Amino acid sequence: MPPEREDDPAAPPWRILQYLGLARLIIAIGLLLAIAALGPSIRGGSAPGYLAAAVVYFVGAAALAIGSMYLRQRVFVHTAAQIAFDLVLISALMIASGGLRSGLVVLYLLPLAGASLLLPTAAVFFVCAVAVITILLDALARSLTVAGAEASLFEAGLYGAMLFAITALLRLLAQRLAAQEQLAQQRGRNLHNQLAINRLVIAQLEQGVIVVDADARVRANNRAARLLLGMKPEAQLTGEWLASLERLVPLVAAFHRWREGGAETAMRGPNVFELPELRLRARFVQPSAVQSDEFLIFIEDQRVLDERAQQLKLASMGRLTASIAHEIRNPLAAISHASQLLAEDAADASLRRLASIVRENTLRLNRLVDDILRVARREAPLGDDFELAGFLADWLDEFVRDRPQAQGRVVLEVPSGALVGFERSHLRQVLYNLVDNALRYASDAAGAVRVLVETRGAAVALWVLDDGPGLSDSVRASLFEPFNTTYTAGTGLGLYIAREFCLANRCQLAYEESALAAGGWRRGFVIRFAAADTDAQTPDFLDTITPYD
Repeated sequence: MPPEREDDPAAPPWRILQYLGLARLIIAIGLLLAIAALGPSIRGGSAPGYLAAAVVYFVGAAALAIGSMYLRQRVFVHTAAQIAFDLVLISALMIASGGLRSGLVVLYLLPLAGASLLLPTAAVFFVCAVAVITILLDALARSLTVAGAEASLFEAGLYGAMLFAITALLRLLAQRLAAQEQLAQQRGRNLHNQLAINRLVIAQLEQGVIVVDADARVRANNRAARLLLGMKPEAQLTGEWLASLERLVPLVAAFHRWREGGAETAMRGPNVFELPELRLRARFVQPSAVQSDEFLIFIEDQRVLDERAQQLKLASMGRLTASIAHEIRNPLAAISHASQLLAEDAADASLRRLASIVRENTLRLNRLVDDILRVARREAPLGDDFELAGFLADWLDEFVRDRPQAQGRVVLEVPSGALVGFERSHLRQVLYNLVDNALRYASDAAGAVRVLVETRGAAVALWVLDDGPGLSDSVRASLFEPFNTTYTAGTGLGLYIAREFCLANRCQLAYEESALAAGGWRRGFVIRFAAADTDAQTPDFLDTITPYD
C-alpha cells in the first residue's frame, strides 16, 4: 500500500477536519433554528450581537466545511483556521448571550476535541488556556460591571478546571486512538501486501486453483486452472457455475460427492476424474475448520504426475543398471582369463575355436558393460562418422555367426554413401537387440527381417522391419519402459538399453510404420540419426532424462 499523501482525502487529518466541519455546521444550524423558534431571549447580553454572531458562525461553518472537502492543501493551515474560528465565534456567542449563564461554554469542547486530534500536546493545552482565559476575563468583566455577579468568578474557575481536565482526557484518548490507527494502517498495509503476494503466487502456480461456493459457483481462479480445463488463458470463469460447462460435469459431480461424504471422503485422498482429451487430478479443501461458504479446488495434470513418476523410475533403473554392470566386470575378467588358458592348453582345433568364441563374447560383454557405465554417467559418445553399408555387412556376418538360425532370415538393403555419426559399439548393441526382437516374432521365411536404410538429403534413418503381427497400441504405450516385456523369458531391458544408447548419440529410436519394405506398409523400429557432420548439442529430448550417479 503506498504512503498516504497530505492532500489525500482519505488521509486521517482530512477525515477529522471534515467531521469537525460537519459537526460545526450542525451546531450552527441548531443555533439558528433555536433563535427562529424561541427568539433571541438573552439575559445580560446583546440580542442583535448574538444573532449576528450566530449568522456569522453559520456562514463560517459552511465555508470551512466546503474548504475541508475541496481545498485539500496545507492541512495545518486548515486546522489552525478552524480552531481559531471556533475560539473567536464561540467566545463571541458566549459573551453576546450573557456569559456562563447561557450554557454556550460547552461549545468549547468542539475546538478542544479538534486540537486534541490534530495538534501536539503543547498546542492543545494552549488552545484550552485561551478558552479558559476568555471565560475568566468575561466573568471578571461582568463581576465589575454587573451587580451580584461575583459568584460567576467561582463558576468560571470551575469551568476552567473542567476544561483542562477534559482536554487532558481528550488528549490521552486521541494519542491512544492515533496509536491504534497507526497499528491498523500498518496491519492493513501488511494485509494488502500479503494479498498481493498471494495473488502473484497463485497466478504463477503451475497447479490450477479454483475458489467456489457451496453451489460450485466460481469466485476466483488462476490462469493454470483455465488452461488445464481446456479454456483460453483470458477466458472469464469467475461468476460462472462450473456445472454450466459441459466438460466440467465430472468435476462438479466429484465436488458434490466430496461435500456429501464429509471428513470420511476427504481422508480417502484426491479424486481422479477424466475430462475430454485431458486426465486431471482434483483435490478439494475447505479453508478452515469452521463452517465456510468457500472451498478450494486444486487441479493437476495427471499426465505430468505420471511423467514425474516415470522419471524417478528411470533414474532408479539407471542406477541399478550401472551397479549391475559394474559387478559383472569381475566375473567377465575371470571367464576371459580362463578362455585364454583353455585355448593355450587345447590341442584340438575345435576346442580352440570354442575357446576363441568364449573370449570374443566376453570381450563383447565387457565392451557392453563399459558402454552402459558411460551412458549412465552421461559421458559423450566416442564414435565418429562412418559409412553404414560396410558397418552393417560386418555386423551381419558377426550376428549370423553367433546365431546360425538367422541365416537367410535377415537381409540388408543399404545404399552406398550413407554416412552417420554413432559410436560403433553402441550401434552394434542396438542392432543386436532390435534384430533379436524381430526374429522372435517373425516367421521362418527368408527375408522375414529386413534392415533398411532410408536417406533423404542429409537425413538418414535405419529401419528394422519384420513380417510378424506387430505391436498393439497398449503395448506401444510402454514399449521402452524397463522390465516391460511380452516375452515370458525376456527381462524387458533390451529396448530400454537400446533407446538409452540412441539418446546418448543424439538419435531417436521409435516404433513406426514404413512403406519401404516390399508388400506395402510394415511396422518396425526406426533409428533417426543426427547429421553426421555436425557438432550440434544434445537435442531437447535428452533434457527429460535424469542423469545417473
